[in-house]
Amino acid sequence: MKIKKVDHTSRLISQLRKPDLSILGNSIRSLPPTQWQERMFFTGADDIELKEQTGSFPATFRKDKTTHPVFILLANCTGHSVCPCSSRGDKKRNRYIKANCRLEMKDHEMDRDSFLIERYRFTLPVDHRLYKQLHFCGRVPIACIHNGENQR
Repeated sequence: MKIKKVDHTSRLISQLRKPDLSILGNSIRSLPPTQWQERMFFTGADDIELKEQTGSFPATFRKDKTTHPVFILLANCTGHSVCPCSSRGDKKRNRYIKANCRLEMKDHEMDRDSFLIERYRFTLPVDHRLYKQLHFCGRVPIACIHNGENQR
């Protein structure tokens, strides 16, 4: 029988880097990328910066709206996989966060369906300038993320 080697130091460091943010609740306005976790939802990503990161999103720029939300698909110590979100999408094709979903860690409720535009996913380095303008809204519960009907 093999004995599994446990790296206690690595486990401790990973827990120190990810404190229980729910204790802070609504006092959290922004978070450095080292504290980001999967399924976190942020608003305020500048459209010009998103276009630079993705190559083409958003397709058009509106004068009355110059930002989009972003969703953390995967958190990693060297960079995070994120995608922009939009209130426009196809419930049969796109995953989306359901309207009226109450996010974890903060007292924030989604006011509309928010579609994950995963075809424009990109990796955001931990030290990237985009995070400074992002406003933390909370972490999306798994039950609030709906798959498109054609994505089984």
